[in-house]
Amino acid sequence: MFATSALHASRTGAQTQQQIDWCNNDGEVFSVDQRLSGCTALVESERASTQDRAAGYGNRCWAYSDKGDPDRAIADCSEAIRLDHKLANAHLNRGKAYSDKGDFDRAIADYNRAIELNPKSSIGYNNLCDAYLDKGDNDRAITDCDEAIRLDPTFAVAYRNRGNAYRYKGEIGSAVADYNKAIELNPKFFQAYLARGLLRFDAGELPKALADINQASALNPKDPYTALWLDIVNKRSNLPSRLAEATAQIDMTKWPAPVIRLYLGQMTPEAVLAAAAHRDASKQKSQVCEANFFSGQLALQQGKKDEATRLFRIAEEGCPKDSFQLIAASDELKALSAQP
Repeated sequence: MFATSALHASRTGAQTQQQIDWCNNDGEVFSVDQRLSGCTALVESERASTQDRAAGYGNRCWAYSDKGDPDRAIADCSEAIRLDHKLANAHLNRGKAYSDKGDFDRAIADYNRAIELNPKSSIGYNNLCDAYLDKGDNDRAITDCDEAIRLDPTFAVAYRNRGNAYRYKGEIGSAVADYNKAIELNPKFFQAYLARGLLRFDAGELPKALADINQASALNPKDPYTALWLDIVNKRSNLPSRLAEATAQIDMTKWPAPVIRLYLGQMTPEAVLAAAAHRDASKQKSQVCEANFFSGQLALQQGKKDEATRLFRIAEEGCPKDSFQLIAASDELKALSAQP
């Protein structure tokens, strides 16, 4: 998980204060389209200073990343950096866009540049930690998250990311301790509850896993992955499914909606795998991983152990290195091989 920061612009020309607030993303959380609108008004303002236009491009870059358009994000952050090469946050935001495209080396270069410009950037070190997680370098990830936490001991996201690194290394006690700390610092941090719940699920601690994932769902009922995992743990616990009701709050126009439809009996595994195709290679790898893994879980629920084994093996071989599905697939394979 990344952390990002807005670059602040002042009111210029005909811009309204509302447009400035949208672009700066100050106060309440505005929609992506509001943020894009406010930043576009700023960068197109003839009265805007170079510094304010740079801030506008940097923040529009962030908004495009959140909208799922990393190419436009990179173009805007590059323009922000051209206008003001000392904008550390523009490097942070461009690094996130590169990471979204699976270009982790360029992301790392941008995060390092952000740290050069602001050596006390806990966000920079946290994002480096996340990028090294993506590359599968857990030891380096831990080192960078250590630094992020040293600079900001209240940085819940950094504890969660370091917990992930420990989990990938198999150091479960350290992982749980970091997830616990992340939750202590931010009791509404649903991703930390989900991460701890998945760790407990893999360990066979179903009641604790269910409690954590239920809490994650209560904190963010719109998250499709939490809904999927809650359905899996509910069924493993012989409890009724709540997935159909959950779809009322989930955006069913986006991935992983096809996986949810699979679990609702509305799609076949083959159709889900076809829907996983994406023009971006990094996105496709992640979505194909999820299609195979969640199809494997469904096969397991249906008692089709051979098919589940086949799909988990494909997931184990093809999932990204920082994927929870990779660990879960490996654990499911171990459990299946131990069965008579």
